Amino acid sequence: MNTQSAESSVQLFGKIWPQCIARAWQDVEFREALKRDPMGTLRDAYQLNLPVNVKLEVVEGNEQVQAAQADTLRMVIPPAPAMDMRQVALTDLETGMVDAKPFTHHSFTS
Repeated sequence: MNTQSAESSVQLFGKIWPQCIARAWQDVEFREALKRDPMGTLRDAYQLNLPVNVKLEVVEGNEQVQAAQADTLRMVIPPAPAMDMRQVALTDLETGMVDAKPFTHHSFTS
């Protein structure tokens, strides 16, 4: 995989990860698959292939875990917010706000 396509897949991962979190909040089987085999689950669910040299680990925010190895990217599924905030998060994903920057959402700026 060349450097440009590796960068593209990492950028795509940044867009997909919020969708993974929202899906994991609602779908226990998906959450468990994501934790068990993150690379395979991302490939199957989103056709995302990360560079071979990237090691990915997925944990839940409330899990007690040891420090990740230096060559491992650890992604955390945070605890699901209260139902009203979860609906906001899912609505934002559905309306294409996956690229929104923190605190630029219309509810914070208006």
